[in-house]
This record gives sequence, C-alpha cells and structure tokens, in this order.
Amino acid sequence: MSRPSGQASNSADGQPESINITVKGQDGSTVVYKIGRKIKLSKLLHSYCQRKQLDYRTVRFVHEGRHVPGQHTADKLKLEDGAEIFCMFLQTGGGFHIMPKTT
Repeated sequence: MSRPSGQASNSADGQPESINITVKGQDGSTVVYKIGRKIKLSKLLHSYCQRKQLDYRTVRFVHEGRHVPGQHTADKLKLEDGAEIFCMFLQTGGGFHIMPKTT
C-alpha cells in the first residue's frame, strides 16, 4: 500500500528515513534541508557553503554547543527531525594586545 504524499517511510527501528535539518547563519538567515539519516553530513554542510558562497575551511558548524563533524551521519549524532545547526566563522586568538608606543 502506498503512503500518503509528504510522509517519509519508517526504518526498522521506527524512525523516519529522512529528517529536516535547519542551518542558521550568523547573519540570521536559515536554510532547511531534508536529508537521509545515513547520509554523511558533509554533503549538507558543503551544500550550505556553496549556496551561501562560503569557504568550507573558514566556517564551523555547531549543534547544541558541539562541533558537527562532516564525516558523521544524523544517526551517529542522534539528530532529530527539526534539529538546528549553526554556522559560524572561525575565530583565532581573541586575546588582548597593546601596540608599543612609537615616538
């Protein structure tokens, strides 16, 4: 029997085979992706960078305060439908530095 349009089929463990993940940028923009639970997240992360014209090597993706490694899947990170991933620019340093006075 066919399932109603718009509903993902369930896997053996009762979870849907695909989930919606929202990626939020520092500029406040959001992009929603529908991705399979077993697909590596690098596909989604690279797609986001390409869409926003960002260099993948200069941004960091974070979910609930933890880095999102691209080689992991939604299942491995236990992401649920509607999960939010934040895209942030990398920052090095941030320390305080006083320039010497030149006379």
